[in-house]
Amino acid sequence: MKFKDSYNNQLDNIKPDGYIKDKTRRRMAEAEGKVTPKRNGRAFFGTAVAAVLCGAIIFSAGLVMGRNRTKVNTTPNTKAMKTAQSYGDIYDIIKKFKSKEYVEYVYEVEEGAVDTGAATGTSPTNKNGSSASNAEANSSDHSDTTVQVEGVDEADIVKTDGKYIYILSGKPKDKKVKLVDVTGEKPKQLASIKAEDIYATDMYLSGDRLILLGTSESDFLVLGVIYDVSDPNSPKEITRFKQSGDYNESRLIDGKLYVISNFSVDTLGIKKGEEETYVPSVVCRDYDGAVTADSVYFYDNCNYPRYTVLCGYDIKDGSLCGTQSVLGGSYTVYASTQNIITCSNPNSEGLTQVARFAIDGGKIDFKATGSISGSLLNQFSIDEYKGYFRFVLTEYNTKETPHETSGTEVTAYLVETTQTNSLVILDGDLKETGKITDLAPDERVYSVRFMGETAYFVTFRQVDPLFSADVSDPYNPKIIGSLKIPGFSSYLFPYGDKLLGIGRNADEQTGRAGLMKLSMFDISDPSNVTESSKTDVPATYSEALYSHKATLADYGKNIIGFSVYGDNGPYYLVYSYEDGKFVQRLRAQLDVNGSDYCRGLYIGNVFYIASHYELQYYDLETFEPLGTLKLSD
Repeated sequence: MKFKDSYNNQLDNIKPDGYIKDKTRRRMAEAEGKVTPKRNGRAFFGTAVAAVLCGAIIFSAGLVMGRNRTKVNTTPNTKAMKTAQSYGDIYDIIKKFKSKEYVEYVYEVEEGAVDTGAATGTSPTNKNGSSASNAEANSSDHSDTTVQVEGVDEADIVKTDGKYIYILSGKPKDKKVKLVDVTGEKPKQLASIKAEDIYATDMYLSGDRLILLGTSESDFLVLGVIYDVSDPNSPKEITRFKQSGDYNESRLIDGKLYVISNFSVDTLGIKKGEEETYVPSVVCRDYDGAVTADSVYFYDNCNYPRYTVLCGYDIKDGSLCGTQSVLGGSYTVYASTQNIITCSNPNSEGLTQVARFAIDGGKIDFKATGSISGSLLNQFSIDEYKGYFRFVLTEYNTKETPHETSGTEVTAYLVETTQTNSLVILDGDLKETGKITDLAPDERVYSVRFMGETAYFVTFRQVDPLFSADVSDPYNPKIIGSLKIPGFSSYLFPYGDKLLGIGRNADEQTGRAGLMKLSMFDISDPSNVTESSKTDVPATYSEALYSHKATLADYGKNIIGFSVYGDNGPYYLVYSYEDGKFVQRLRAQLDVNGSDYCRGLYIGNVFYIASHYELQYYDLETFEPLGTLKLSD
């Protein structure tokens, strides 16, 4: 199987954030000889062709192979940021990369830590309504996909409008959307949607539009398929759109879909006069071809031929509203209702390139660029508040000394890496206004939650320090408290006037992770955060540890739900927080093939567990079982 096929297939049923994507990509590339593997527990840097993506950073001491070694410097120069005047300008830049080799920096997790890339999320919007006898009578009261920013929808594998549940399931090459009518006394499966030529990974539901997102089987471009589901018994495909690159992220805001991809140019295949060979392209209802030259930005000192491609589409008809591309790939993406922030992997000097795009009605306007020192965990490491942008990072300081030589040439370097953590605030021009540095030496960030004028974040190595910071003054942020407890939280949710942590216990001496745990933190006094309660969860694995969308945390309904895999197989667990304690309300056995592909949701007074092959449903008040609908293809 080709590298790209294998990569897409292995990642299809998980939603990794942060370093997990690059770690998977790295190991699969090793299998095909594209990069130098790790040897004897030491991390190696190997050279790779330009099309290989730059990863993040190296975690611990190891060796760097130095033969034919070209060190990459991607430090942005905001004054040198330019828009292309012609395709010829872009071609002249890209052709310079034909004979270059690049170093791939990969973030490896220390032994004993869980491979988790997720951090925080927001609780689904609570829609208060009176009780009803069935879902149809109270369908306006339903849960939504867990998202980071209110008003900014995120793609997921299960969606509902309160009357119908849409479940994206099946094998990678045979994904189908299964439609279930929940307006009657019992759920009833309707039609299934099988889109052709797409490895579907995500979907959106907005009004009478369903949008599938993924990768085209035929040409490996990002592919979106829009359906009219005004009649759920007979969904109809309206249109399709494609854009260059690998699908990175997307957001849906007021009927406009923003899709972000990374397009790595095959420098050996570029041809002057054939713009699609070196410029991103878009194919949709009203556009077909390379993006215009003046929508492409680049740095004078750009060091690798990889574009961040942003496109805005109208989901009503699939028309292109706007597009911008920057020569320099994105890794972490944050979106508010007014801005999209893209961040690259750290370069060889440990700097992350940051770009800000203003968005409005599908239009995209590149506004500013800058850089910050360190590595971001995921999208929740970024926040926008009153015109300022806040970041929590892990900074890595690397010292290289010659280790092996061949004659006068150094063939390997000994790399020693130390790390600290920081909080950085930038203004709208992405210029630094305030910063806190040197936090928690030898630990790294595991989760972040910004809550207005206070930031909470967890670092970890052997114990779990939960820091609280006053970020009300963007020019003078301050650490105001810290709490150290065994283990770590990889997930933080606001839960009323408290903060819910989902993570794992850990040995205080070795830091080795153990069973999962739930923690409830009292944040009534941000300068004196305390752990009000905690409970062990009988599992070591859960999608909730690396995907914020896998957990339903609804304070209004007092529901904390997520799937786990324990000694006795997969389960879906539901907890409530009552009288200062966690109370388990439900432990539902799942199909062995559905534990990693599962969402909990409520509609009216019914709680549903949707997975690959079945839909279980329970009374929301008592969690007594009401039945199970087996889903067919």
